Amino acid sequence: MSSLGIASCCKKLTDFFGSFTKEYMNIDVKNKIEVWRSAIAQQLQNPSFDTEPTYLSEPMNYALRTQGKMLRPVLCLAASEAVGGNWQDAVSVAAALEIFHTFTLVHDDIMDGDELRRGLPTLHKAFGTNRALLSGDTMLIYVYQLLAEVDESKFARVFRAFNDGAMDVCKGQGWDMEFETSDQIEAQQYEMMIDLKTGALIKLACHLGGIIGGGNEASIKALSRFGLLLGRAFQMQDDLLEVTSSAATMGKSLGSDVLNEKKTWIWIDLKSRLSENELKEWQKLQNEGQLDESHRDQIKLWMTDHGTVERAQKLIKSWISEAEALINSSLFSDPEMLKALTSLILNRQN
Repeated sequence: MSSLGIASCCKKLTDFFGSFTKEYMNIDVKNKIEVWRSAIAQQLQNPSFDTEPTYLSEPMNYALRTQGKMLRPVLCLAASEAVGGNWQDAVSVAAALEIFHTFTLVHDDIMDGDELRRGLPTLHKAFGTNRALLSGDTMLIYVYQLLAEVDESKFARVFRAFNDGAMDVCKGQGWDMEFETSDQIEAQQYEMMIDLKTGALIKLACHLGGIIGGGNEASIKALSRFGLLLGRAFQMQDDLLEVTSSAATMGKSLGSDVLNEKKTWIWIDLKSRLSENELKEWQKLQNEGQLDESHRDQIKLWMTDHGTVERAQKLIKSWISEAEALINSSLFSDPEMLKALTSLILNRQN
């Protein structure tokens, strides 16, 4: 299939999510997201941890000020609002989620050997592995200091939920690393892994927002399921962008997952459908070491010819359809920002 075929497949998904954007994204929503991001950034840019020793504080500040899209903390605020709460009450918890996410990225980048994150050198490239590890660990402790400030009536539930979610993220990373040394990984196993590694933190953001906003058990359960489905779709989209996007657009290193045959859903699906000659050609490409644009184009072509892109898109659509049904239920008094954020996340190009 030609590059026109690839463009056609990608356009189908863009059109699907574009309908969300037209319906839910307007100037008021964009302004509100910016207000929320600003409130969270204020906490990240003015942390309460000590400035000394600079060996520790300098890389921590670097990590927290190279801000990403803040999807998880903003989802936390939207979930709080969806159950009738005041989003301002959830800002500290949202900031804690962003710091925890940053901590996981620091360690992921070290484990994966990545050199770019959010368009800048990764923490271990900028400050060395030892400083990156220590500052990452300290960020985790700082997260617990922020969580300790939660209102006493909600603290126990927040603390338990956070610990469960954090443990799931670590388990997901463990499965991810274990899969690298396993020859036979099924697509269902990969979905289990991303439910933990990626879905758990997005699920946690929605769950904590529901608690802080005063939601009942049914609404919090629905928010958790919504977050899990959104996490699956987010990761599947990320896997596609790993092949179809560029390092400049994504703001992080690309190609390592494919070159190392990381057991993503798209790779599992594709490899099971490659012919013997295509497998030999892939082995030749891999032996060349550095994945360049010509290699990426070949992989994109295979993904399209063998239907991998289309199958991935269908899965994303099914997860988002279920997630949309959840937040359209009578459990939520004000779910509009959750709908808007869903469209924003899934229309992203990086």
